[in-house]
Order: sequence, then C-alpha cells, then structure tokens
Amino acid sequence: MKRLAAVLSLLVALALVCYADEAGWARYRVFVPNDAAAQRLTDSSLPLFSDNVTLGFTDVIAGPEHQKELNHLGLPYFFVQALPPPGPTMWAQSGDYRSAYFPLDAIIAQYEQWRQESPTWVTRVNAGTSWEGRAVWVYRLREPSTPIPPRSVVLQAGIHAREWISPSVVMHLFNNLRELAQTSIMHRWLINEVEVCAFPVLNPDGYEYTWTTNRLWRKNRRNNGSSYGVDLNRNYSVGFGGGGSSGNPSSDTYRGPSAFSEPETRAVRDFVATLPNLVGFIDYHSYGQLILWPWGYTTNSPPDRDELDRIGRMMEQEVESAYGADYRQGQTSTTLYLASGVSNDWAYGVYRVPGLAIELRDRGTYGFRLPPDQIRPTQHENYLAFEAYLIDLVR
Repeated sequence: MKRLAAVLSLLVALALVCYADEAGWARYRVFVPNDAAAQRLTDSSLPLFSDNVTLGFTDVIAGPEHQKELNHLGLPYFFVQALPPPGPTMWAQSGDYRSAYFPLDAIIAQYEQWRQESPTWVTRVNAGTSWEGRAVWVYRLREPSTPIPPRSVVLQAGIHAREWISPSVVMHLFNNLRELAQTSIMHRWLINEVEVCAFPVLNPDGYEYTWTTNRLWRKNRRNNGSSYGVDLNRNYSVGFGGGGSSGNPSSDTYRGPSAFSEPETRAVRDFVATLPNLVGFIDYHSYGQLILWPWGYTTNSPPDRDELDRIGRMMEQEVESAYGADYRQGQTSTTLYLASGVSNDWAYGVYRVPGLAIELRDRGTYGFRLPPDQIRPTQHENYLAFEAYLIDLVR
C-alpha cells in the first residue's frame, strides 16, 4: 500500500513537471507537515508566493529551472495556477495614491507634497542609505506646538519589495491623520499626545527592482556573490538566526550574515534609538489578512500575552467593521509558523511596546498582485484599526 502511494505521488509529480514545462512559471501549493519540512522549504531557493512558510500549506513560485529543486524537497505539492514571468508590471497612474500604485519616486514626492502643505506638522529625517545609495526616509507627523513628542509610534512599510499595498496603506494612515488633525479637535489632540513616524518604503532598492525587473522580488539588493538580497524581516536582532529564517543566501528568507548587517534595518534601529518614548510599532505586509504579535521566533508566550491579545482583538474588530473583511489575530509563531529576526519581535523585545505585523489583503486569490481597485478599501479598514491603536496607547 505504501509503495502504491509512493508510485502515485511520483506520477502526480511527473505530470505536474510536464505541465510546468509547457506553462513556464506557475504557482504550486506545497504540503508542509512538520517543523523539519518547514525549515527545509525555508532553506530552499524556491521563491515564496506566500509571505511566510507555514505548517499545512505554503505556496511557492516555480519556473522551469526550479522544478528539480521542487521535486527534491520530497514534499507533496500540486499545481495552483499559471503565472506570467515575474517581470515588471506597470500600473496606470491616476495621480491618486488611493486608486493606483506609485513607484518609489512618486511615493516620496507625495510625502514631500504633504510636507510642503503642512511644514510645521510634517518633517522628515534621512535615517540611512540603502545598499544602492538610496535614502531611507522617515516622515514625522506631530502637533506643531509640541517640539518634543511625549510618545512616538513607528510605522514600517515596504520591508518586502513586492508587497505594494503596504506603502499604499501607510501613505493613507499618515495623510488621513494629517488631514483630520487640521479640522478635528479629537485628532489634533491625538497627534499632540503621540507622534507618528512613517518609513514610506524601508526597502527602496528592492521596491525599485519590482518596478523595473522582477515584480515578485522580496529581499533587498545586497550582492551576496552568487545571489542577491537579504530578507530584511529576518535581519533584526531578537531571535536572529532561529527557525523560519535561512542561512542560504539564495533563499527568499535569507537572514544575512549577522543581525543588523543591512543598512536598511540599521536605519530603523538607529532612528528608534533617538526617540525619547517609543510606545508603538507596526510593520505592514501582505498578504493573508492577519494581525500578528510576538513572539515569532518561539512558540513560548510573551510576558504580555493577555494585553497583546486584547489589542489584537480590538484591531481585528475595527478592521472588520468597515467591509466585513475577515482578518485573524494571534501570536506569529502559533498563528503562522516560526519567523525569527522579525521587526515586531525586536520592537517588543527591546522596547516592550505592542509591536505588530499586519498582513493586509487578500487571502491569496491575488496575493502580491492585489488589483488597484482593492487599494482604497484596504486603506480605509486599516485606518480604523490604526486609529483605535493610537487612542488605546494614549488613554
């Protein structure tokens, strides 16, 4: 019986290989039964279609050159859909960040417009320089009569290059709060109590690469010799080197040679160190519709588990109140799988603030290619959750 099952599995795999040879690039769903299998997939050079390797099923991207490695994993898998080659995908520009994706220069130009419109409310800091020499900017929003913010919240966007909805959402959170604060007493009070610091695109080199060369690129653009890139969200110090990250430079989850080896993550670390009172940290990703809190690097519960769970449930309720989109909240390692060296573990572990990683729309139908007509609802539902988060922090 076991031999028959093995033969059937082999025939299915061979059929899929033949299909892939005809179709070119494709999305496959890999069954991941245990931690060892998850780490084996993590260490492979197969590009991930899912944001993380998860127990159960994880989606990968494979072209003809990946088929041998996909088979050698020894894990059951099946074809999901044909994909276009991961070349650049240009979206029509509407001039409105709520209905079109912006390239890097246009994102920064939009923040600059807001800074010109509100010069006493919006300032910016050059927190560092990327591998390819691009500025890593931080934009700061606070009430102009408060020269030293009593509290600060950091928003991180675009740490993974292909997750275009992330910078779009953080743009909206920043600007919507800016606009409301100029007419609403409550919102002006809010940014008097807490400063919002936004990294518009933490991974500028990788993001630019998704517009010019490879739409599905994830990492930064470090030259590793035989490959490129470090997964910046495996490069933070808390839990660095553990499960859910890889030491293989070709892996999509390559953690880098050491914690904070990358100029982009050092920019976050060094900027946050200048803040007198960090009280919150949110890293926006796609996809999966999840609100995740520490720990990612271990299945042990964090010391503030009940409080983090309360905040997660509050934000889950708010985000679902707009359109009924089904988000789930929970601890990263038990809701998904181990992910070590991630930003929100670092924020919580070093500063003991409610550090979150939010996976935006959708659940996988479109994945990283979320259509532009999904931008506005994703922005709006997540603004409601973000505002609730801010109010909760200053009560």
